[in-house]
Amino acid sequence: MNSKKRLIGALLLFGFLLASPNAILSQDDQLRVDSAIEDGVVYVKVESLIQAPHELIWGVLTDYNRLAEYIPGMHSSRLLRYEGRVAFVEQHGMTQFLFFKIPVDVVVKSIEAKPHSINIELVSGNLDHLSGGYHLSMVGSNDLWHLSWSGYLDPSLPIPNFIAERLIRKNVRRQFLGILTQIQNKKRQLGNHNER
Repeated sequence: MNSKKRLIGALLLFGFLLASPNAILSQDDQLRVDSAIEDGVVYVKVESLIQAPHELIWGVLTDYNRLAEYIPGMHSSRLLRYEGRVAFVEQHGMTQFLFFKIPVDVVVKSIEAKPHSINIELVSGNLDHLSGGYHLSMVGSNDLWHLSWSGYLDPSLPIPNFIAERLIRKNVRRQFLGILTQIQNKKRQLGNHNER
């Protein structure tokens, strides 16, 4: 009887953990990743501190034709046009989680509000919903910045929400790490160039 109660308790705890908001702070890369399911749509926020010049960070975030070179899972990214401060960008890629492989083919508009935010909205594509953006704020001085991406995504798949949440959280984290790595690489290149 006690083992049956323990099993039921473990199952209830597992169910609670699946239903509750998730927060992960990775020690190796100092990323904080939060996710939750809100009204059937997955919300994800990923954030980190990064030390680099603002122009360098902004340049990496808005280098639309090269994003696929450093964002995992993105096969191509192409700037279609600018309308004022709004960039229309076509992107193709693949998201993978366990045995799920999900093609992502979208056109988004990237609304640049320099120096602090870039809001992303879905124009067309195979996602039911995509909205969010990057936010950048200075922390103290010496080019130390708080960089975050937060948004709502719905991949329009016939899978349970808790699986979609984990899939999206994992992929947003990987993509954000790709951005951070590119910023650090560019900073190193700039440093090496200045030393010559």
